[in-house]
Order: sequence, then C-alpha cells, then structure tokens
Amino acid sequence: MDELFKQNLLRLRQPQLPNSFGEALLGHVSWASMPSAKKSLPKTQTTQFSEKAQIMESLERYAQEKLGDNPAAVIKISGGEIGVKPEPVWDGIPKFTQFSDLKKELTVQEQTLNLCLQNKSPNKVRIMFVPESFRNFEEFQAELQEGFINQLLAAFTFKTAELFSRMLSAMKLTDEEVLIYPTMVNDIDISSEVMKVAGFYTPEVIVTLGANATHKILKGQERLAQVHGEFFNRKIENIGTFVVVPLFHPSIIENNQNMKKTAWIDMQKIMKHLKKL
Repeated sequence: MDELFKQNLLRLRQPQLPNSFGEALLGHVSWASMPSAKKSLPKTQTTQFSEKAQIMESLERYAQEKLGDNPAAVIKISGGEIGVKPEPVWDGIPKFTQFSDLKKELTVQEQTLNLCLQNKSPNKVRIMFVPESFRNFEEFQAELQEGFINQLLAAFTFKTAELFSRMLSAMKLTDEEVLIYPTMVNDIDISSEVMKVAGFYTPEVIVTLGANATHKILKGQERLAQVHGEFFNRKIENIGTFVVVPLFHPSIIENNQNMKKTAWIDMQKIMKHLKKL
C-alpha cells in the first residue's frame, strides 16, 4: 500500500502534457485550450480527468486510513510528509464581561460605535455581519434616518444599505438580533476587535461580507467564489468556537440579478441554521 501511494504521488507531480499548440506556447490557460469549431474536444481530456480524480480519491482514502482520528499524525514520504492541516485559531483574545471594558479596546469612531452597538446584548445577538470597513461618521451623518438602516449606513452607501436592510427583513431578523463590525479602520487591520466583539456578544453566526473580510476572519486565502455560503468553524482560544459563513459583499450583488439569486440561496442556508426557515 505504501508503494502504491508513492507511485500515485509521483504521477501527480509530473507536469500535465499540453493538449494543443496554444497550451504548449502559452501554458494551461482556458482560452488557449478551447477546441476549434472544426474539432471536437479530445477524448483523452476526459480520460485524464477521470484518472486524476481516481488517484486523488485513492490518496485520500490512504491518508484517512493512515491518519485515523489523530489530527497530529503525519505520513512520512520520500522528500516530505503529509498531515492534516490544523484550522487557524484566534489566540490572545480577552474575554470581556462588561461592555465598558470592551469599549475601551475598540477603535471605531465613538458616534459610529454607539450607533452600531446600542440596544445590543450578549444573550440576544444571533448574527454578526463583518464588512471590510466602515465609513467616517461625517460621511453618512446627513443620511441618517429612523430605524435599523442607520447601522448599515456605517458600512454601506445609502442604496446598498437599503438593499441589505430589505434582505435582513426577508431573513426575518430583528434589530436586536443583528450586529455589524468591520475588519478595517483607516486602512488599519482591526480583525482582532471583531473577535473581541464576537467573544462578548457570542453570535450564533459570523457572516463575512466580501473577500477581504473573509480572508481576515478565516485566516486564509480561500477564493470567495468557492467558499461563499459554506460553514466554517473558527475557535477563539479560551472563549469558544464560532460558525463563520462568507457571503459576497452587498455592493456587488445590488445590480446583478444572478448574484442576487446566489446571495439569497446563501442567506437561506443561514436562515435554516438560525431556525428562521
């Protein structure tokens, strides 16, 4: 079994042969490998894909068999080793029991902070939205109205805030169940503050909005197009584990009907998790 594993691994490391002159000249880019109108797709491509998939499946089964339930275990191979990549952990995040103590640690403008955290309590917040940044209070002060939209104006333009407000209403979320806090202030990364706020209010779900916020909270470089609507666990050491769900930023979906449909499907997953659907 070990020898078969090594052989399969070596086969995966071998460079893929080009399927066309365009690929040979320009590399494996999609438009270089597209078949011409007079040519059908080479049958070998399907065969190669199936063979690669089978190899990957066999390697996965082998790794699972060898590693078992021990996440710290590794498989030694020639030239390296294989193991389970541990999930990132947020450490050094203090646990606050009083809002006054938490507030001292936050760098968001006081007017905006009061706007976004007013009437929130740890036992009622169910979902925390995390955009990349907030606007300066002076920038949206003139747009303030009555109701929940005021909190959204801290993160979005008026048009986007209106759209997002309608989406939250469709999700059957109330004002007291929703909290919003950014990962950046004046181009400074304040992701740790997001986790401090999460540790205090203990939301059931943290929803990152956009690629940058997703990368910061998940501590990875996952492509948003591949992970949106998926559920991840991120642990705050000595506090607890939180569910994180990445979504596309509302500003991207407001003028795109297909993106709206995608966002709504993702939000329905969150609604089911919160037993709102």
